[in-house]
Amino acid sequence: MKPQLSQSPLNKIKRFLVYSFPVVLYFSYYPVLSLPLSTDSMNLEFSLPLLWLLLFSIFSLKDFFLFLKALLLEKKYLPLLPLLFPIYLSISAFWSANLLRAILSAGVLWCIYISIYALIKLSKSLDKTILFKTFLVGSVVVCLICWLQCILDIFGVPSSFTLLCRGCTSRIFGFPHPSGLSIEPQFMGNLLLAPALLILYLLFVAQKTSLSKIFSRKILLLFGIIIVSTLFLTFSRGAIFSFLISAAFLSAFSLKYTSLKSIKILPFIILCFFLTLLSQGLFAEFSYTNDSFLSGIDKVVSQLSLGRIELGLADSSRKTNDLKTSPSPVYEESNSPAEDAPEDPGENLSVFSGYVEESTDIRLGFNALALSLSLSSSRTLLFGFGLGSAGTVLYEQGKTASKLEIIQNEYLSLLLETGLLGLFLALMTGIIVLLLTSQNLPRRRKILLFSIYLAFALSLNFFSGLPNALHIYLFPALIILFLH
Repeated sequence: MKPQLSQSPLNKIKRFLVYSFPVVLYFSYYPVLSLPLSTDSMNLEFSLPLLWLLLFSIFSLKDFFLFLKALLLEKKYLPLLPLLFPIYLSISAFWSANLLRAILSAGVLWCIYISIYALIKLSKSLDKTILFKTFLVGSVVVCLICWLQCILDIFGVPSSFTLLCRGCTSRIFGFPHPSGLSIEPQFMGNLLLAPALLILYLLFVAQKTSLSKIFSRKILLLFGIIIVSTLFLTFSRGAIFSFLISAAFLSAFSLKYTSLKSIKILPFIILCFFLTLLSQGLFAEFSYTNDSFLSGIDKVVSQLSLGRIELGLADSSRKTNDLKTSPSPVYEESNSPAEDAPEDPGENLSVFSGYVEESTDIRLGFNALALSLSLSSSRTLLFGFGLGSAGTVLYEQGKTASKLEIIQNEYLSLLLETGLLGLFLALMTGIIVLLLTSQNLPRRRKILLFSIYLAFALSLNFFSGLPNALHIYLFPALIILFLH
């Protein structure tokens, strides 16, 4: 008989929130509640995941403090050390150049901590089968929504209906790349990292377990093809590179220590990539631009290889214009809702003909700025400019034209805002979490957990912030519940 929480109204609400959160996290931008307030450095908005986090953390405050009390009584101090990170970040708000953003960021971080500690305390009272089904089925449904977005776009359905972001339509590359219910494709792709790696584990690494028996192998195989193919379909290099490296880690260590069948991970990923590549070529062929099947494939390979591989397959009868002087859309947390791409009054030409160097150069330029400003004095190097201050500092130093600009690298953003001390506490927290969550796990499950941590750690090199990336901190907690 599965353990249950008591039937008090509060516990019923908490149980509902826990079972719903694997799906809620996919609604990271739509629907969104925009408050009639804004500042020159951020838009004030509430998404479903933020509302979920706020409610669950409020309802879990008692569980949080009871858990901390139990740790103190049992003299288990190691699980308490990660609290030093949010404490320091909250203190850094006092010298921040953007106090409001600092307070809100610290509040979100504390809500994440409260929720994770509460989930740990509640873990033995939850039905993991329900959570597992919700997680995988919810992931597949959102993936199908992504494919529907692409199909609607090639038939000219406006992005106000499809919810594709401004730079996601066929107008940009000749084929669409979906953003799902996120603000942009990189977050949609990032959301699929955990389910994709979990599927690979269940298919090619795990022994017969209670989790792998919930769905038949054929169903898991279908789910895996849909999820991994959709991850490639998002066309997010950050998510794709993070996935490939982590999948290689999962395969290599599983092959060495646990399971010979993990060698099948590579051909499975290649199959999913070619299915997606074929689809992107077909989308280019049938889109409202003058792109062809071959020009679409050309662009995919060129962009993903950073211009290193140019296949030269496109037929000369259907050329796209080469507007290399027009910068690639580089998105931020502050982006407005999806809008229709501007119409070209001439031929139906897509904006880019291949790899867009600006999409890389702009990010690297912001990274260099963050590093140089951090090194400007010993004080800023050690303590930073204060939580939430990156956009304001860049603007005040004359480096950007707007306070809305952010450093799209969480590590360098953290260095700029909280200094080496903040980075050290983040690293210490990561190591402690790794040690605590991997205790008493069989080797196979430990390798999966490490691969998911690696995927999210790598992905943080491509964006920063909390509101659109809550899954990075909450999905691992869900995977831990599955594995223990």
